[in-house]
Amino acid sequence: MLYRQVKRQLINDIQSGYAAPGAALPNEKDLAQRFQVSVGTVRRAVDELVAEHVLLRQQGRGTFVGKLDRERFMFQFFKIVPRDGASEFPEVLLHKFSKSRATQLEAQALGLHGNQSVFRIENVLHLQGKPVIHDKITISESMFPGLNQAAFNARATTIYGYYQAEFGVTIVEADERVRAELILADSARLLNLNESTPILRIDRVAHTFDRKPTELRTSIVDTQSFDYVSRMRETK
Repeated sequence: MLYRQVKRQLINDIQSGYAAPGAALPNEKDLAQRFQVSVGTVRRAVDELVAEHVLLRQQGRGTFVGKLDRERFMFQFFKIVPRDGASEFPEVLLHKFSKSRATQLEAQALGLHGNQSVFRIENVLHLQGKPVIHDKITISESMFPGLNQAAFNARATTIYGYYQAEFGVTIVEADERVRAELILADSARLLNLNESTPILRIDRVAHTFDRKPTELRTSIVDTQSFDYVSRMRETK
């Protein structure tokens, strides 16, 4: 269908850097002329990208390429909320940063081949002044060349915002599997919990465009005073 071709070209513009994060999209009439299609076809393509959070509409201002800033991160990807319902942005403290060959599980999850190297990053996230989440992140060196601990720790934005700004990698969606289990010793120490305390484990594979796997993340969450909240949206 024509609108899918327009959608693909708009995605290509974003991936190539032709349309940078935060940049305004040309109006629908200009896009229709560029792609030699109707305004309605352009609108349908843009509507889908807005629904997928790739583009952002601002009333009275226009449509912009989405930025993975704090507001979007909190809305789309951060799902741990204090039981009183008052959402807050977590304080993220780096615990470990290393590089080594991918394990079979990591290679499978990230679509890697051979003995490719990965970065392994562990963070402790604090909410309301207490450690609540132990994150274990794995990303490929090939997708994030030149990444190092100092630069990662000095980032001025969210991790996903950093991926986008420094490496041109935009996270657009994630698959999550959630289960309850007993905490292991390493996480228990970091979260100030007794061993064998029940916790929530979230395994996430985050994807960029075309569902290309980008990040493998395991989050160990202390749910004694915090909940996992899934935000649903209507799909057409």
